[in-house]
Amino acid sequence: MQSAQCLGILLPEDGPSDYEWYGLDRRESGELPSIEVGKVISDGHHEHAALMSLGAIERLAAVGEGLVKDRGAQAVVWACTSGSFIGGLKWSLTQSRELSRWLGVPVTSTALAFRDALEALRYRRVDLLSPYPPDVTEQLVRFLQDGGVTVVNHEVLDCPYAADSHRLDIVAAVRDFAKRHGSDDPILVPDTAINTLELVEMLNREAGRAVLTANQVSLWAGLRLLERQVGPARYLQALAKVA
Repeated sequence: MQSAQCLGILLPEDGPSDYEWYGLDRRESGELPSIEVGKVISDGHHEHAALMSLGAIERLAAVGEGLVKDRGAQAVVWACTSGSFIGGLKWSLTQSRELSRWLGVPVTSTALAFRDALEALRYRRVDLLSPYPPDVTEQLVRFLQDGGVTVVNHEVLDCPYAADSHRLDIVAAVRDFAKRHGSDDPILVPDTAINTLELVEMLNREAGRAVLTANQVSLWAGLRLLERQVGPARYLQALAKVA
């Protein structure tokens, strides 16, 4: 039964207590499976070495085991964009595959969710509004390119820590970005530290085109792992009907 399903979310513990994953399922009156969050210790630093350490398989598996064995997660999402693309596409695929083997359940990540969402929607060109510093942004651009997606326009908001991303006025940032870069291409907004699920409709409206956010694609990918097609359409927008 769908009501008995449980989705595990591996989330960096960066400090903010109001990440939208906490209690998300309880706000949705049965539209979502049970969601259990496992906190991965992190200093939130958007820096290459710190992110590679954060995304280490052993570090994630130690928390993921509790989600699966103790809390009944039937699928797991590593809900951290930078901690799943920083080592490149091959590294990202290995991270997900090895975690799945370790935990014994299907596993994906936010970076792979972006790749899969763009493929499902048949987007091959995107604009990127990156909260990360320039060097981390460049790695994300390469990750997308290696997956067959061209980044046409991009801007760097240069947030050194996840807490800085969390404080962004993302609606204003998307609106201004869209005005500077007229296009029909979707806008990607990475970083799961940015609460966007309740803003998806507004972001699409302000941009005048599709906006795909880290938490949006992560939720969609998690529901797919559970083979569950039902979810709040206002959160998923274009992805709501994509199998």
